Amino acid sequence: MRPEREPSEHTLGRILGILVFLAGIIMLVVAFMLAFQAFHDPNKIISLEQLRAMPPANPTLVYLQAFLRLVLLFVMGYLGSLIAARGAHLFFSAKREPGRAAGD
Repeated sequence: MRPEREPSEHTLGRILGILVFLAGIIMLVVAFMLAFQAFHDPNKIISLEQLRAMPPANPTLVYLQAFLRLVLLFVMGYLGSLIAARGAHLFFSAKREPGRAAGD
């Protein structure tokens, strides 16, 4: 008996699923690296130049910038996890089903 080859659509779907999954994982790694750096160096979130400026900077503006950066970091991590989940879904949905070969 000759083993049946997987149709090219399935192979392409699996490769695309892996690539999308890896893109999501890379986004998650970048988000976690940025968060790690931000918590070890708070100057990356609220710059000390803004806090020491003369005349003093508007506190609302300084904290609004920090809040927006943290929100964007959260959104990037959330989207990275969604993309990784979609890639895993693409990979597993492109699996060959038994009894549904190219010639059947």
